[in-house]
Amino acid sequence: MNNIFNIRRFGLVFRKDLIENGKRYALLFLTMLGLIAILITLITWDFYKSDANVDRYLFLNKQLLGFLSFMFIGFGTWFASTFSMPMNRKLKRLSYLISPASNLEKFLVRWIITTIGFIFTFFAAMWVADILSVAICTAVYPEVDVHILDMTKLFPPKGSTYDRDFLVPQDLFTYMVSMYFLLQSVFLLGSTFWEKASFIKTFTAGAALSAAYILICRWAILLFYGGLDGYSNVLSSFEWIQNYPTEQAITFMAIVISAFTLTCWILAYFRLKESEIIKRL
Repeated sequence: MNNIFNIRRFGLVFRKDLIENGKRYALLFLTMLGLIAILITLITWDFYKSDANVDRYLFLNKQLLGFLSFMFIGFGTWFASTFSMPMNRKLKRLSYLISPASNLEKFLVRWIITTIGFIFTFFAAMWVADILSVAICTAVYPEVDVHILDMTKLFPPKGSTYDRDFLVPQDLFTYMVSMYFLLQSVFLLGSTFWEKASFIKTFTAGAALSAAYILICRWAILLFYGGLDGYSNVLSSFEWIQNYPTEQAITFMAIVISAFTLTCWILAYFRLKESEIIKRL
């Protein structure tokens, strides 16, 4: 018998999670749909009310993409903090522990739902909200051609140059995606340490560690270099840093960030195994 991973058993665990938490996922979808619809409708309504020049729609599209990007990060990190939701109460914890499945299967089910599942849910909510917004604004301003959200303006296609109609350059978009998954993995890992109020506790811990790191670096620079100017002069002496291509530097940083992301997911898996053993004792 395969005690590590079995596709049929994995499917049953996945189905069990959807049945037990289906209402919560539906509520999340409706919450995102409502907030996104309100945001898009208000911004679009105000735009067509004050400016009938539809040629400036690309500016509106860029503005909407920026707001939606922040909402995506906010909802994604919050939902990642619900990773250990099946173990945040005693009865749910007992049901989770006696479930005849391996730790890997339980982890993959929660990882898929909180990572990949969220992405599909968010974009589905965004698509429906955009259609509602277009319908409302078309009814209010029938003389204006109301445009649907253009997702192709997130970043320019490979080989083309960046212009102001796009939200960010292509290489910067890759870096931003890697940063999102790093944040998501940190909040996912935090949920394995704090099963209740995980988002707040992980955010607080992360903010405290970041502040401590910045202060330590600042004190070290002041101690060894006498000030920030002295440290900048040392960095400027390394010519290879100045001459290093920006695109390659961003790609390298994205790879490093992805490695940290993978590490957080792996630590979350082992932490889940450890938590299960602790709860059994």
